[in-house]
Amino acid sequence: MFLIRRPTVFAWPTEVRITIALWRTYKTSSGEEEEQIKQKRKWLAEFIPESIPRKNCDVSFSRASGPGGQNVNKVNSKVTLRLNLSTKGDFIPPYILEEVLKKSKYMTNNDEIVIQSDSSRKQAENIENCYRKLYTSIRECIQVPGETSEDTKKRIEKLEKAGKEKRLKEKKVNSSKKAFRKGGNEY
Repeated sequence: MFLIRRPTVFAWPTEVRITIALWRTYKTSSGEEEEQIKQKRKWLAEFIPESIPRKNCDVSFSRASGPGGQNVNKVNSKVTLRLNLSTKGDFIPPYILEEVLKKSKYMTNNDEIVIQSDSSRKQAENIENCYRKLYTSIRECIQVPGETSEDTKKRIEKLEKAGKEKRLKEKKVNSSKKAFRKGGNEY
């Protein structure tokens, strides 16, 4: 009995497939999308926790739950921060605000971000914790593809070319096999 060795189907490693997919979207994107990506990068570079206007946020205090002894029952250390993006979200550009409205995990049904913190016994620390959470939440919502260097572009083009050549070579091998089967086995 003979074992027939079948050719293995070529598959790119996952990292290469993802890189090629990103590169293809980059190559086919319009100038408007590229401009918007540049604007997002610029805004993200300038966006720091202190750039969130505190006057736009409504902060309320209540008694926290959990351990803390009598301090929990006496002091309003739990902080609830609310930011209504439809009325007070003017510090966020519209193209970023759209993503925040879709992706923020703290978003309510009426376009409001609600963040709570009672991790500390001190009210001031909880306020800062809420603003930190708001900042990280906004940053996590924005996804900007990284800039592709010229070396990476050349490498991807080389990989695409090698993949095409390998695929064509496999097609030729398969077609010659089929032609051999059709032609008959005359010696």
